[in-house]
Amino acid sequence: MDASDLRALAKEREARNRTVSGAGVATPRATTTHSHSRAASQQSSPISLMSAHRSIRLARSLGLAVSVLGVVLVLVLGAGWRTGLVCLLGGVGLGRGGGALLHGLLPTMLVDTARPPTAAEMTAAAAVGLYSVEGVKTVGASLASEWSLALDSLAFVCTYGKKNCLTGQMYDHEPLSLSKITRLVWGKLREGIVRC
Repeated sequence: MDASDLRALAKEREARNRTVSGAGVATPRATTTHSHSRAASQQSSPISLMSAHRSIRLARSLGLAVSVLGVVLVLVLGAGWRTGLVCLLGGVGLGRGGGALLHGLLPTMLVDTARPPTAAEMTAAAAVGLYSVEGVKTVGASLASEWSLALDSLAFVCTYGKKNCLTGQMYDHEPLSLSKITRLVWGKLREGIVRC
């Protein structure tokens, strides 16, 4: 099963969830306790994030990187707390609402679709994951979904939008990991290949 099959399955599942919740149909999931519904929303958030507009996903990943940079600047390099706060707030702002801005700034090779993300898509993405109130309540699950999204975004950027010679190896049956991405990119750079 390749990445396109997994994406198709994720979109199908999300469409079913939207249909059930939008129609107001009483289902066994709707009658469960609050803790069960919270667990279901945690399980659905990675799917929701992974099916979001590409520019939103890239903005969330960049926002996470900026937030982590702020923490590193303060805790490791001893920068002032104001620097860390600016980075943290900038990262959160970029993650919650930077998709449309980033879409206009991206090089054409990283633009998945010409259409920028809509306000509804931005709002839906801001309601899940680490940049939402519910996501902060479940930090572990939110960080895991944001990490998966960051790996997907890094792989997308390193393959020039799934258009270069690394694409086949990057999206093979082996799951994405930071070591896999680093190994593949370093292998090409060691060969002296920057664009392929």
